Formats: sequence, structure tokens, C-alpha cells
Amino acid sequence: MANVIRNMNFKPILEKVDYQRLAEPQPSATINMRVWDEMKVERLRSDAVKVILTRNVNPEPGCIFQIIVSMGVEVIINTTEYETVDDPVEYFKTSPVARVLASNIACVLSELTIHSQIGPMITAPVVQFPQ
Repeated sequence: MANVIRNMNFKPILEKVDYQRLAEPQPSATINMRVWDEMKVERLRSDAVKVILTRNVNPEPGCIFQIIVSMGVEVIINTTEYETVDDPVEYFKTSPVARVLASNIACVLSELTIHSQIGPMITAPVVQFPQ
């Protein structure tokens, strides 16, 4: 299974940004920013799949902002190796593809939040899937 990805030369493309400004926080309120990722894998052709990573940011309680950022990348695959993978999403969750997408999303999030009340939101450049 180590040879599923045929070419590591891929370029992430921004798929979606949804930024929603919410209410102002209460003075001296404690706000927890919940961050989690979701992944989708779509078959494009016999030798290519599209991997889309979506990072969700939701505050608890709901204030300041809510953000969803999705980035995708077309990955050239070895078809015979790919067919042996039981769950493509689980495979790509631990692949270099996920790390590249998570790193790019972290940069986009920090730029989108640079002028917010909390300053730039620096999220980990690694995938964060709910348990």
C-alpha cells in the first residue's frame, strides 16, 4: 500500500471559504474554539482522485466568528494499489496529502483571522479528526 500515490507533485487549490461573523463576546468571557477536520475522496479518473480536507472552527459559546475552509488536491494514483485500499479516506488521513492540505489551511485561517478580536488564529498544521 505504500505505492498508492504515484506522483507527490501536487498543488492544493482553495475549494471553499465560509466566514460568518457572530456576536461580540461578553466582557471577560471564556471562549473555546473547537477545531476539527473532515475529509472526502472523490474518484476523478481511473488514475486520479481528488482529496478535499475541510477545517471547521466553531466557538463555544457562539461568538466572534465561525469559519469553514476547504482545500482540495488532485492526486495521481497507482490504480492497482488504490483498488486494494479498504477505505480511501482512512488511507489519505495519514498520508502526506493530508499534511500538505492541513498546513495550507492553517495558513489561510491565520490570514482570515489576523484582524479579529483574538488576533491571528494559529491552528496546528496537522489533521484534527474527531475521535
